[in-house]
Amino acid sequence: MPRFRRIIRLRDAEVNGARVVLRIALVLLLVALASAGLACDSARAKKLYAEAARHVEQGDFENAVRTYEELLQKYPDSREAGLAREEVQLYRGLVTAVDLYGARKVYDLMLSTSRALYRFESRRRSFPAALDQLSPGFLDEPPIDPWGRKLVYAAKSRRGFVLGCYGSDGQRGGDGEARDWFIEDGRFVSRPSQALP
Repeated sequence: MPRFRRIIRLRDAEVNGARVVLRIALVLLLVALASAGLACDSARAKKLYAEAARHVEQGDFENAVRTYEELLQKYPDSREAGLAREEVQLYRGLVTAVDLYGARKVYDLMLSTSRALYRFESRRRSFPAALDQLSPGFLDEPPIDPWGRKLVYAAKSRRGFVLGCYGSDGQRGGDGEARDWFIEDGRFVSRPSQALP
């Protein structure tokens, strides 16, 4: 019997040894697949980073930001994501600056035109009938909005004025760059008390 038990133990060891080898092979296979997946993810992250760089070179900052954000979302632990985190802040700022450029220009233009109207009124005792009368004495040239249109203007029958800009679309109403801007009697208002042409 002792010999029989010894054979059983050997066979048991052989079977258990095969299981161990199978488990090791399975672990190695999983490690190899994970490494291949990481290499694939790294290649995809590099591709997205290069695509974002192409958008930047073309001056297309909105698509560059979208591509950087996709990279950060899909491959947050990649080397490229580390680089993208710094760059996306810069390009988000540029996109915001570009979006606000028209509004800032309109704001500055309307303020300078309003000041010129008050200088005109202080010298001539009335507001001009048209904005063209402000140049060359009070403005270098007639006020033109960032989209190439003249500001709208009306002198009130009683002292005062309404000055306006209909935004990027040149139409009444709108949001964003297409929003309407009005100054009445030196103050920005949402709606003037008098209709403008």
